[in-house]
Amino acid sequence: MAQAQPQSPKKSRTASRPESTATTMTKDPGWAHGRFFWNELMVHDLERAKSFYKQTLGWTFDPMPMAGQDGTYWIIKSSGQMVGGVYEMTDPAMRQTPEGWLGYIAVDDVDARVKLALAAGAQLMKPVFDIPQVGRTAILRQPGGAPICWITPVM
Repeated sequence: MAQAQPQSPKKSRTASRPESTATTMTKDPGWAHGRFFWNELMVHDLERAKSFYKQTLGWTFDPMPMAGQDGTYWIIKSSGQMVGGVYEMTDPAMRQTPEGWLGYIAVDDVDARVKLALAAGAQLMKPVFDIPQVGRTAILRQPGGAPICWITPVM
């Protein structure tokens, strides 16, 4: 498959921060509008999920504090390379939310793209927000019901 050329992203509203694991998620200069950028596993039993993927795929997990929240986000690595993240759904409001993978698609301007998505029948599941050192993101439900995240990465 041919690689798309990177687009120049709009400036994020996220403040510049010191180098961290989070910033290394966005250092790939090859991100391009419309391509999958990140994958996240949302679970109720973190240790069960980590054990399963460690035993079956050999994945390792590095902890990363979540900015402005209690808890830890876990960076998934395969052969030392970041391949995604794991988030434990501890909020009681998420008890009925099924476990599952959530993909993040890179977009050139998340705010503008959300307006287009809403006009095309999507629903915004959470107001657009900034993830410090990572980017500006939106969690949408496409017209068929599937959830998807769009992100304008910090570069």
